[in-house]
Amino acid sequence: MRTVLFTVERLEFVGSGKFMAAGRNCRDELRRGDRLRLTRGCASETIEVQADEITMYNRTVSDVAHGMTAGLFFSNDLAGHFCLGAELHGDIG
Repeated sequence: MRTVLFTVERLEFVGSGKFMAAGRNCRDELRRGDRLRLTRGCASETIEVQADEITMYNRTVSDVAHGMTAGLFFSNDLAGHFCLGAELHGDIG
């Protein structure tokens, strides 16, 4: 089982109905398509999200290893739930 923890350190609207949550993967490998829970966001509720795309150093990738920084892309509809310091958690496996 993989335990994922991604900390959000920057938010950026990128157009095309998407925004990027940039930050660091602090635990096991994070893969595109993983279902994650957003905690410590702007609202008190916990919601489930799935990244549409992952980028590292201006390249689209399918996974992010432990300790690496990356940008996760989501629909603008979710932007109001994210804030700096938010965390994405997942127990996948």
